[in-house]
Amino acid sequence: MLLAQKGHEVLLVDRASFPREKTCGDGLTPRAAETLRRLGLETKVASCSHKVKSARMYSPSGQTVTATFASMVHHLPPHGYVISRIRLDDILCQEAQKAGAGFLPGTKVEDFLWNDGTVQGIVARSKGSIRKLRANVVVVATGASMHLPKRLGIAPASPYDVLAVRGYWEGVEGLDDALEFHLPPQVSLGYVWLFPESKDIANIGICFYRLFGAKHPMPSRAMKHLIESYPNFRKRLRHARPTGKVKGYPIRTDFPKCPILGPGWLAVGEATGLVNPVTGEGIDLAMESGELAAKALHKALKAGRLDMQALKSYRQDMNRQFAGMFRGLRIIRSLIIRPKALEIYIRQANRHPGLFRRVFRIMLGAAPVYEALFPSTWWWFLKP
Repeated sequence: MLLAQKGHEVLLVDRASFPREKTCGDGLTPRAAETLRRLGLETKVASCSHKVKSARMYSPSGQTVTATFASMVHHLPPHGYVISRIRLDDILCQEAQKAGAGFLPGTKVEDFLWNDGTVQGIVARSKGSIRKLRANVVVVATGASMHLPKRLGIAPASPYDVLAVRGYWEGVEGLDDALEFHLPPQVSLGYVWLFPESKDIANIGICFYRLFGAKHPMPSRAMKHLIESYPNFRKRLRHARPTGKVKGYPIRTDFPKCPILGPGWLAVGEATGLVNPVTGEGIDLAMESGELAAKALHKALKAGRLDMQALKSYRQDMNRQFAGMFRGLRIIRSLIIRPKALEIYIRQANRHPGLFRRVFRIMLGAAPVYEALFPSTWWWFLKP
């Protein structure tokens, strides 16, 4: 959209026809709301989504702590949204076309067009026929799919360290304006989310951290067991009914381990492993990476150069904006899988609300990781 707005010729290619469903938690953080605001799309998204203004965490023993976004993220909008991807992605696609981008739906990219090691376009299949489409540069935005990264030779050996499963329930009790993060005993390596889509409809999911040697149940079986055995859900879903199937999906959080650009191509979003390794949230980071890519490409196209040297600012900007954050988030994730540490954290967060606000800001990527090292953080954590 941004490149089309600046007058560049842009073609979107997707194997699906829009609008289409995409398995996701559907949560937009205040960071995502800020990006939508910069893009001029927040009002449109807000008109068909559920606004959330706070975050709530439940410990394994049932302790809870809640904080408003207004108290946590002073430089960002004091709210986020919950919106299905069938709506959000269609809005983004339509806005890109309004800006002048072309769109080829129902078209699967099978391979790249190569010339002496440089990508010069794509080989696509649509309705049984093959098309060769040439381009000055190809932007790879394929999410968790490994097909095209393998063609580029950049696919990591073990790309997925998070596995998620989600479903929708109607008639859920006790929904308000909070994004809920549950840490029940039934999920030992991960967490459970409950995001309100409306006053009585919720997106409920489980985020498993796939640690070496750890085994996880089948997604549908895990969700069934959770709903039946977790007291909080058993009570709140007693009159609820599922709408649609429970679906599982892998998530890449391996940024910045893999190359994100090469001769004639660059990658954005989850295709770079750019998904929050704690929360599994990737919409906000994907949109930001798209902004950085558009900035680098516009500068390179304007200068008439698309070589690696001309595009190196993209890699530099991505590392500057996300690399440190990801290192810190992986440390936080290592603590989340320790129930005793979580119990202490939530108990102390209730005593010292600043502790919850600070750690959650870091988890959302809305504050630098070094804030965890502030003396006040440890004072809050250790003070009786």
